[in-house]
Amino acid sequence: MRLREKTLEELEDWEEELNDREQESGHPNYATKIELFREMVRRFQQLVRQNKDDYSHELEYVKWKLIYSLIHYGTYLKTVYQKDDHLAAKCLEEALKYDRTNPIAAYRLGFLSYKKRNYSEAIQYFELTLTNHKYYEKHQYQLDDQQVIHAHIYLTNSALKIAKEAYEKMNQLPQSANQNIPIHEFSSLFLNLQENEQYLQRNAFYQLTGDEKTTCSKEECERLIDSEPSNTIILYFSDRNITAFFEGEDVSLSADQGIMLQYFLLKSSEDHPATRNAFSDVETIKQNTFVQKVNRLKNKLREKGLPPMIQTKRYQGETAYYFDGSCEFYIMYRVDDVESE
Repeated sequence: MRLREKTLEELEDWEEELNDREQESGHPNYATKIELFREMVRRFQQLVRQNKDDYSHELEYVKWKLIYSLIHYGTYLKTVYQKDDHLAAKCLEEALKYDRTNPIAAYRLGFLSYKKRNYSEAIQYFELTLTNHKYYEKHQYQLDDQQVIHAHIYLTNSALKIAKEAYEKMNQLPQSANQNIPIHEFSSLFLNLQENEQYLQRNAFYQLTGDEKTTCSKEECERLIDSEPSNTIILYFSDRNITAFFEGEDVSLSADQGIMLQYFLLKSSEDHPATRNAFSDVETIKQNTFVQKVNRLKNKLREKGLPPMIQTKRYQGETAYYFDGSCEFYIMYRVDDVESE
């Protein structure tokens, strides 16, 4: 039966079934859930238009789940299937249709446009990003401080690249040879363009330890991994994979596992262990689902020879987990990929 032929109750049952399947497989069903949430949004919009205001809250809640899935689907495709950026851009564009002022969606679209050298489009998205960031109230999709800096630099660079291309085309015109075209006014701007590009490369990744958060280049990330520091776990969110390294051993992680391990390393302790609520971005995770996800992560780390660093504890009447501090750690991820912590 097609989604359009199901009742709202049947659609909600289908969502529960998808959640159960995720629990069994350990992998998110983003594509299927996006289709489901689209249909549920359409249904609730119809009810609200019929002056059934009781459904306005349900509409906003389902819309929020759809936006979350659209924004995260691109990252999932990149790390699991190593797809190009086309589908990620389509998902982000759709997220903006439902949440027109979402700054992180506009930021990611600006970054993707910049990557494919569509600088006019990049300017539009980065201007939208910086305008919306000032007023957007939901912390989850706000830019962090480094992203705000990058957005300004990408915006500046996009304008300079357009100016540079126009200047070069002008110099190729037959009549330009007879004109006294000023060059010095542009040369300093083009030098700024190169310096900005170098800044973006030097500060492309965050590097976090238990004590500080700094920025570094991709090459610095790779040098740290190659150095194999003693008794140190390195969690690296590269452009195509998420990998945990420890003294010459490495293990590939899913996007969910990478985010979970990052949270344990940064934000948990024996006094403040992480419960399922820490990972309930849109809706509350079932307790048994949470336990299974953590066990999958712990087993994967153990099978690859990493030490048992995630411990279990009862906390607030639930099973909780924490990083025991038995080793040092580094976490590295691209500034342009991250949502605000």
